[in-house]
Amino acid sequence: MSDPAAAVYADALFAAAQEAGTLEQVGRDLDDLVGALVSSPELTRVLFNPAVAPEGKANVLRRLTDGADPLVTRTLLVLLENGRLGLIPDLQQAFGERYGVAAHKLDVQLTTAVAVDDAQAERLRAQLERSTGQTVTLQRIVDPAILGGVVLRVADLLVDASVRRRLEALRRTLQSTRLPA
Repeated sequence: MSDPAAAVYADALFAAAQEAGTLEQVGRDLDDLVGALVSSPELTRVLFNPAVAPEGKANVLRRLTDGADPLVTRTLLVLLENGRLGLIPDLQQAFGERYGVAAHKLDVQLTTAVAVDDAQAERLRAQLERSTGQTVTLQRIVDPAILGGVVLRVADLLVDASVRRRLEALRRTLQSTRLPA
């Protein structure tokens, strides 16, 4: 997450949603909101334009979240009031991470140089579930630049077992090793 302030807002929203019993709804509403921002450049321009009055932005946010959980609307209005609307994507990510932990769900990105077949991916997913005791959702990414091996990303944890990383480590070792004269 790029801004630690988003974690503070996410913690407060998570606690309020947990108390209200609306965690899942709040998570869906945040996902929908970020989806709307991504798919509508016009909406993004209005909400992040300093020339648009805060009252106008508040009206847009209220209309945008009509039917959403009231906690989402109130959180967005607090972000607006504090000049922090730019935290919305980070807030959504941080809330999602907290929700995943509470629901024992883990999102894992698997990056490989070549596509991994479904059977291999399922074996890895099952192994991760056994190791963590959580329900794992595996997102597969193909990146030929890693040359081989795998890179696993779970939230802020990165496990890089790629050939590219090993070659880079070998290069650094060779550069720093003094040869006898």
